[in-house]
Amino acid sequence: MAILEQIRLYEIIVLLYGLSLTLYFYDFVERNRKANRFAFWLLLFVWILQTGLLFSNIYLNGFIAMFNGVEGLYFYAWLILLVSIVVNYFFKVDLVVFIVNLIGFSLMVLSILNIASSDATAATDYIISEILVSHIVLAFVAYTLYTLSFAFATLYLIQFYLLKRKRWRQLVKRIGNLAQLEKISFLLTVFATPLLLISLILGVLWAYTADDLFYWIDAKTVGSFVVIGIYSIILYIRVRHKLIGKKIAKWNVFAFLFLFCNYLILSMLSNFHGL
Repeated sequence: MAILEQIRLYEIIVLLYGLSLTLYFYDFVERNRKANRFAFWLLLFVWILQTGLLFSNIYLNGFIAMFNGVEGLYFYAWLILLVSIVVNYFFKVDLVVFIVNLIGFSLMVLSILNIASSDATAATDYIISEILVSHIVLAFVAYTLYTLSFAFATLYLIQFYLLKRKRWRQLVKRIGNLAQLEKISFLLTVFATPLLLISLILGVLWAYTADDLFYWIDAKTVGSFVVIGIYSIILYIRVRHKLIGKKIAKWNVFAFLFLFCNYLILSMLSNFHGL
């Protein structure tokens, strides 16, 4: 298989893998079985593509490349995906499947980046840059969804204030009902959080294989993981403790303000995320 064809197949695998993880996260939070089934079939298709690449390499090399540290990562990722599919099919433990596949996804990307960085060609330079672009694009998509979630949370607080004081009735009708505003804000956060997490995984793995020096204590890096932590807490208390209404809307506003500070202020203090 030509290197360019392999690169395209790697890109498809990573894209579908990330989409499957997002749907599994959505199902875990919202208990949506349709999303779970679609995520499962996507995961199965990803494993089929991985298997095709694995056996094509076996055919070319004459053996399974698992003794090499770099290429062995791919075989490890393939095994993790296979086990997670079996576990998901027979036991339906969605959180375990999500966490295990998050590890498998990371190993898959790391194996691709290591293989690319060990082969200094224009094609492999292209895939490394594509991972970086994916990291940036996913981060901005997540930020956009968080911004929309913040907007709906703010509208919720405004609507709550107006209804409580029975003022601006015409404006109240135009804003919409409280339940709908809260639900949309919540769903936007549900989709944004796994996208940002995947973006951070891609960014960290890219930094380890690129020439740039990576700092775990970098201001923007630490801030981004704190953002993930805050939004994860919001989702936890919303799902676990059934906390809805004004309190969760205020949490959402606080989280977005921290995200905004992380993007603007901490970026200026970053070693390699400078604006």
